[in-house]
Order: sequence, then C-alpha cells, then structure tokens
Amino acid sequence: MTEWIKREHSKTEIDRYGEVLRDWWNSKDGEIEEAEFNRGLNVVQNWRSSHALPLFTFRMGLTQRARRIERTALIAQRMKRLSSVLNKLGREPSMKLSQMQDLGGCRAIVSSVAAAQQIAALYRDPANDAEGLSKCYDYIKTPKEDGYRGIHVVGRYRPRLDKYAAWNGQRIEIQIRSQLQHAFATAVETVTTFTRSRLKFGGGQPRWRRFFSLMGSAIAIREGTAIVPGTPLRVDNLVGELRESARELKVRQRLRGWTDALRTLPKKGVGKSSWLMLVLDVSGKTVKVTGFSDRKKAASAVEEIEREGNTEIDAVLVWVNSINELRKAYPNYYADTAAFLHALDFSLARGKLHRLANEERPPLIV
Repeated sequence: MTEWIKREHSKTEIDRYGEVLRDWWNSKDGEIEEAEFNRGLNVVQNWRSSHALPLFTFRMGLTQRARRIERTALIAQRMKRLSSVLNKLGREPSMKLSQMQDLGGCRAIVSSVAAAQQIAALYRDPANDAEGLSKCYDYIKTPKEDGYRGIHVVGRYRPRLDKYAAWNGQRIEIQIRSQLQHAFATAVETVTTFTRSRLKFGGGQPRWRRFFSLMGSAIAIREGTAIVPGTPLRVDNLVGELRESARELKVRQRLRGWTDALRTLPKKGVGKSSWLMLVLDVSGKTVKVTGFSDRKKAASAVEEIEREGNTEIDAVLVWVNSINELRKAYPNYYADTAAFLHALDFSLARGKLHRLANEERPPLIV
C-alpha cells in the first residue's frame, strides 16, 4: 500500500523558505549558509512531495477523460521543477509558495486541437467534476504573447475519506496540449534551462522571446487557430522574420547541441558537481562539459569565456538539479526537441504555411 507523504511544516515556514531559496537563486554570488540552504531545501521539497496523492487522483481523472476522446493520448505527470519554482517566485515576488497552484501537474498530449478542446469540455461539465474544478484557462483560443498555447485546468483536491483530509484543498494543474503545442513547450523549457532566461511571462532575452512568439504563430496557422498577438498578419512577413530570427539565434545548432549534451550527462568527473559549464561550439557542433562545486568559480569561468567575444562559442552555466528535473518532467525530451525542429523546418519551407493559411485561416492576409 502506498504511503503518501504529508505536509510536515506550517505554511508560514513554507513561505519563509520559499523566499530564502528564491533570494539565493536570484543572487549572482549565490551565498547562503549550508545549514540554512539544507533546511530550506527539505521544507520546500516536502511541500512539493506532499502533492503526490492529489496529483495521482487528478492524473487518473485526466486519463479517463482523455482516453474517452483519443485512445492514444499520452498522459504524463510531474512535480514542478525546483528551478521553475524559484524562477516563478522571483518573477512574482508577491506570490507565496504555499499558494502556488501548479506544484503538481499532469498533462494530456493529443493529436489535434479538436481533441484537446473535447477533453477540456469534459472538465467544464459539472456532472464530470469529481475532483473539484477551480479554474480553466484556454490559451489556444487566447494565446499568450510569448507564443505558448494549450488549455490549463486548475483543481483543488477534495478527499472522499477522512484519512485523506490532510491533503484537502491542495491545488493541481492539468495541461491539455496538441503534439505541436507540446513540442513548442519542450523547446521553451530547453532554452530556459540552458540559458537561465525566463522566457515565460515576458522574461528572458528579447531575441529568444520574439523567436518563440513567431514560432507560436507559425504553429497556430498549421492548427487553424488564433495567432499570437503582436506577430505579423501577413504570412510572408511572418515566415521572413521567423527565418531571420532562427538564423541569428542559430536555433537549430543550439537546440541540437544542448540535446546532445543531455544525452551524455553526467560525464565522468562531473557526477558530483553542483554546477555544470557547457561550452557549445555552435559552428563545430561540439559540447564540452566542466563540473564545478563552487558557483562563484563556475560563474567566473563562464565570464572569462564570454569576455573573449567569440560569437561561435556559447558558454552557459546550469544547475545539475535543473538538468535532472528536465529529464524527469519531459521523458520524451529528445523526440519532442526533434519534433520542434521539424516544425520549424516545415514553417520555413516555401509555400507550406501560405497554403494552410488559405485553407484554414481565411482572415489572414497572404
């Protein structure tokens, strides 16, 4: 019988250590007393882990609904990555960790937008709301400016038995995406992990933000849905800007290089490191990995490479935990990354988006 983890700390303590780790994560020197860091990590990890029972319940409900619509729907679950938790707390300083609604999440990945919308409709039906629907956000109908699209459902766990009362009210987020939308989300997570750029919610490097906004619209045209606000209405202008953006950022080379790095990590000599410096030779398509236990030394090593000014050398510093959590959260990472690059190639192929826009999106100016 499964022994579900319960919350062991007060919400006041959870919120306090959420702030402690957030400040450490955002600080350039990253200084924090080891005892304080370990205590904070234990508190935050316990709070995350205590969402396992509600997450299991919501995943079972999602599986039942999704398989009614599409038998081949891919169902996955994850605890929000610690790096993502800290990024979100840094992005929204007024947010309390105890109030974060997506520490636990599950997702359904289906073949089409129509299937995603049908699954979401089952959640909106009061007769099927056994888990406790709280909110529903349709980012397909109203896409975000960062290019992300999908449907999110947030629910609160409602125990049916008294022995599960300790988990009452804990929030779980359900994501429903098409395969193309999921490939897009995987690419965003990859770039975020390897550059520590907060691309979601208007953060991160402007050039990467613009690229993903354009790519979001290109995928929307393929799926016959609303394009991303602020991107070109003319298909030829959209494709032209997307091509230039992909070229300037060397998107194909970087994503392939980072994917290759994940295939080989951890390497000998870096297994016990806390931080990894990945040096990607964009033109040579090689990746060199160096492990560090001291964050300051790692940051100095990156800065030294950056001062050389070689635009073909891309040095990034990543936290080992964020790499491991990326693998867990996206078990089909390699296939998803390849699917995104295939979608990019499709979008840039001469005439393909024009034909789809004519067939599926008459309002577009072609």
